[in-house]
Amino acid sequence: MRNLAGTGGVRGGNTSTMTTEPTEPTDTDLVACARAGDGAAFGALVRRYQPAALRLAAAISGSTVDAADIAQEAFVKAHRSLPRLTDPTMVRSWMLRIVANEAKNHLRGRDRRRRRDERYGSWVVAAVPDPEASALRADAAHDLSLALGRIGDRDREVLAYRYFAGLSESETAAATGIAVGTVKSRTARALARLRTEMERS
Repeated sequence: MRNLAGTGGVRGGNTSTMTTEPTEPTDTDLVACARAGDGAAFGALVRRYQPAALRLAAAISGSTVDAADIAQEAFVKAHRSLPRLTDPTMVRSWMLRIVANEAKNHLRGRDRRRRRDERYGSWVVAAVPDPEASALRADAAHDLSLALGRIGDRDREVLAYRYFAGLSESETAAATGIAVGTVKSRTARALARLRTEMERS
């Protein structure tokens, strides 16, 4: 196994001609080390995907206040489930699927109908990959939060994966267990419904 970043770089017989500059470990590297008991390697995975996990948890649960707890619990479950990960190259979508499931479980533990408008009206979308969307004024972001709360759970989930967590269509398909073509059609339908709700705001 190759050396990970910060561990001294590559070693070889001819040190005068080889570079010792550390390289960024891949997800596969980190998974292998974490499975071997290296807690720091799993910590590196958490740091790598924590921003996306927080955005995803907030988008699905409707609460930035709860997002950190949701993500933390999801990462604990991911660590316990690491031996069952079949494809280390898909660790990002695998971890974020656990985050999404934890967020949905969190929702089921609350009175969703009674708290819907209050919950979704309490947070502002702070990090959206689209530069135009990230420039929204605070009142427009508030309207977006309310609109997300009024669309269906499946629509909100696919938008959360694609635009809040930043997953590609293929990664979203892997995370949700649906075909790429279904991701495309569901995303288009969800965006249309979101636009309709935004116009009502």
